Amino acid sequence: MLNARACLVTFVVVVVVVVVVVVVVVVVRFGIARAQCAPHLSPMKPKQLESELQRIEDFRKPKQNLEQYATTPLLASRLLHCASVEFDDIRNKTVIDLGCGTGVLSIGAQLMGAKVVIGFDCDRDAIEQCKENMDLYDGFGSGCGSELVMIDVVELIKRYDCDDDDDDDDDDENNNDSFEYVDYKWPKCDTVLTNPPFGTRRKGADVAFLAAACKMAKCAVYSFHKTSTREYVRKVALKKLRAKSANVVAELKYTLKNQYAHHRKDEVDVLVDVWRIEPLDDSDITSNNVEESEKLLKELAKNIDELQLSNRERKDRAKLREKNSTS
Repeated sequence: MLNARACLVTFVVVVVVVVVVVVVVVVVRFGIARAQCAPHLSPMKPKQLESELQRIEDFRKPKQNLEQYATTPLLASRLLHCASVEFDDIRNKTVIDLGCGTGVLSIGAQLMGAKVVIGFDCDRDAIEQCKENMDLYDGFGSGCGSELVMIDVVELIKRYDCDDDDDDDDDDENNNDSFEYVDYKWPKCDTVLTNPPFGTRRKGADVAFLAAACKMAKCAVYSFHKTSTREYVRKVALKKLRAKSANVVAELKYTLKNQYAHHRKDEVDVLVDVWRIEPLDDSDITSNNVEESEKLLKELAKNIDELQLSNRERKDRAKLREKNSTS
């Protein structure tokens, strides 16, 4: 009798222990999944986010002509924390990472509670590596979505330089771009994040990224630019792209590592600004604004290679063109 009672007690104790263990495991796993899938319930602090982003692998095949430099976890965490906590432009929002590279800003946006993140890049190697890095963070949950798209922003902007009145029906295989690029349906999102090329190798690339970003964003654009170009960026945003506002929300140090043949130092520190640019919203857009916007994009396309020239260099080129036209 005693043995039977002892066995029953032992059985009950074992069952209770097993139930407790199962409950604890479920609670812990639920807590982890909740933290990953819905980080917007408790936004990560900059240091915590920076630590999480340290797992992301840098470019394996950086391309000099694309000015590929990885966005450091420090830069990404400061931008994302500012966008999410100070302006509420990330949590539960649709986000585009323009020039996503290896995915630092894309992944960081998901960790900060973005609803959907779409990464754009023109480099297939970068896209593939970004996908690999995103797989490291698999487990965001069904509430978080991501997509990667291969597209060249600079070339897309240049397409606005096509001649819409050209009715030539030449079937030459090199003349495949006869449709109206102005009718391109720009993807829309709440917020655009971008660390664009500085325009050293592809002149005007930084402005092309800003122009595309302002066409895509409904709420805000966040972009890195060299501090030395601050007044130029402000002028482009407000006067050329007709943004509602353009403000520097952070000043940071960007450490560029030695990764190309022309580099002589192990690393170089570049001062950069984090810009928050607010494009025109739907209520501000009129038919005149749309026509003006398209006109500005065509102008940008025609002059994209001259955008970062100094005033003197631009005047010299204008004089040379005038001289050639009269000769």
